[in-house]
This record gives sequence, structure tokens and C-alpha cells, in this order.
Amino acid sequence: MKMIYCTCNKSVLDALLTQLETINVKDYQVVDHVTAKGVKGDPRLDTAVWPGYNASIFLQFHDDEKAKEVIQKLRDFNKNAQNESELITCCSWTIDDYFYD
Repeated sequence: MKMIYCTCNKSVLDALLTQLETINVKDYQVVDHVTAKGVKGDPRLDTAVWPGYNASIFLQFHDDEKAKEVIQKLRDFNKNAQNESELITCCSWTIDDYFYD
């Protein structure tokens, strides 16, 4: 089982969620207002000096193959970014439990 965490500029959140829907990802959580400093692009700290903010998405999968498909879709999303501000940051890890019963 896998957990995937992504963070993105709020301006690309809808496009990213649309991409996930195209591969039938329907189980995720969004944290809408996240301040961040990333490796690339300007900080988004929601201040006068560093305006803007990020959103974070948490996705969990029983099926590791589906998680790999999602990771590839996220990589493709970055390949199509217009500039560094549109890049997403992503990481994944193995989880021990995932239930909804």
C-alpha cells in the first residue's frame, strides 16, 4: 500500500485534480491553504513580500500498480508545466494500514 503526497501552487490545483480524475482517482484529501518554500520557484508564504500559497493533496492506494500510474501522471504534469511556479512536488511512501470500514 502506498501514500502519495503532492504540493502545488493553488493556481494549478484544479488542473491537477482534473488529471487525477482522468485516471479514475477518486480517493484523496486536499489541504487548501499551505504556505511553502520549495526547491524551485519563489516561496509562497501568503505575505506581501511572498504572495500566493500552495495546496496539498494526500492520496492513498491499496494497489501499488495504481500508485505507480499516478506517480507517472504527476511526472507528466510537471513535464507540461509552463514555468517553475506550476511544478508540483511529490513524494510517496509505504503505509502499513489503510481502511475505511
